[in-house]
Amino acid sequence: MEKKVNPQALWLGLGLALGVSIGTATDQLALGIAFGVALGVVIGSVVNKRATAGTEDMLKEHVRELRRQEDWEEALQSSEDHPVLILKHSTTCPISARAYREFMAFVGSNASDPRQQMDYHIVKVIENRPLSRRIAEETEVHHESPQVLLLDQGQVIKHTSHGKITKKRLLQWAQNPFG
Repeated sequence: MEKKVNPQALWLGLGLALGVSIGTATDQLALGIAFGVALGVVIGSVVNKRATAGTEDMLKEHVRELRRQEDWEEALQSSEDHPVLILKHSTTCPISARAYREFMAFVGSNASDPRQQMDYHIVKVIENRPLSRRIAEETEVHHESPQVLLLDQGQVIKHTSHGKITKKRLLQWAQNPFG
């Protein structure tokens, strides 16, 4: 089994080693360590963000943003043929950011399975508030964000919100949508 390297941990370790060296050389060990850790955290974050950006772009090709009423109607119509999963996402909320990562992790594992025919959509609730409200009215599911809705045959068959949005739960839904 191949081990993955965590770039943030690697850079933190290198920064710490550099900080100890600088601190020892200058007789200011605590200051050197603090500098090294800060440097490691910053570089590790940048490297990690760049390393995951390509994956994020690749996943976005599978997720269509619903912006207009016509987009919603197409998604609803698609649910007549196969399941449709919709994430209602607030771009300013940290809880929603976590749910977005879980949703995208699910898409990454599910979209690559040729046996799973499912469409994936996202509604940015702040940017598209009227559409978000319309979806809540038409599905009769009280709006919350973050929130996921699983549609089949034009109906919501499952929904959840906030911390209950996990890759594991979405995988369970995909494997047994009516269970």
